[in-house]
Amino acid sequence: MLPIPTQTDLLLNLLVLAGGMQVAWLSAMLVRRGVRPAAIQRMLPPLYAVWVLMWPVYSAAIWVWIGLGLLALPVLLAGMLKQPFWQALRRAWSSPPHQRGSWPAPMHLLPIYYLLAALAMAAAWFQQIPEFGFGLALSFCLAFPAAELLDRAGIVPLKFPTHPEQTLPGHLTLIMGSALLMAWSLHVYHGIDWRPLMIATLIAGIAGSVTRALMPGGLNQPAALLLMGATLWML
Repeated sequence: MLPIPTQTDLLLNLLVLAGGMQVAWLSAMLVRRGVRPAAIQRMLPPLYAVWVLMWPVYSAAIWVWIGLGLLALPVLLAGMLKQPFWQALRRAWSSPPHQRGSWPAPMHLLPIYYLLAALAMAAAWFQQIPEFGFGLALSFCLAFPAAELLDRAGIVPLKFPTHPEQTLPGHLTLIMGSALLMAWSLHVYHGIDWRPLMIATLIAGIAGSVTRALMPGGLNQPAALLLMGATLWML
């Protein structure tokens, strides 16, 4: 049985629905104006960080899952509907043509499925240990995109077989950014000095960095969040 939602829960999820549809509209408009789908997809996690910052305000973790389902709604519609707007959105959120093979149209949206899977992994941790899940979600929305942005510069490429585009500055940014965000999350929930926590969160950030490098494809990000959360739990 679901807990009774508070007015704040309802308001936040109404905002999630409105924000998710606005992000979908912006994505469709950008791809129609010639912006590359990969660039559009990179902007999504930082936009979703606005919602993640509200996670501690929910009265129960189940309402985070409801919000995640609302974010998934435009993804499902883009995979099923054939009107011009939804076709443009599918182009904006799809993997490159050479990676699609003979898959049906809904499977073209793999980059967004991986994004939702990463948020779902953080939400699962949030349900069990809120301070871990909140920090992991912020790391995914902020530290991971920052690492990818630095990877695009191509400085000191690490040439991993699974992800040859990844670079040393990108991985250092991921480790430090994730460590700071996870330590701040623990400070938010427990009110303790975040600096002594940095050793544990740095180790978790390193675990996430290694997983991001070695796990093939887009699954590397949800897998990295899984291992980062497990590392924090063990420490």
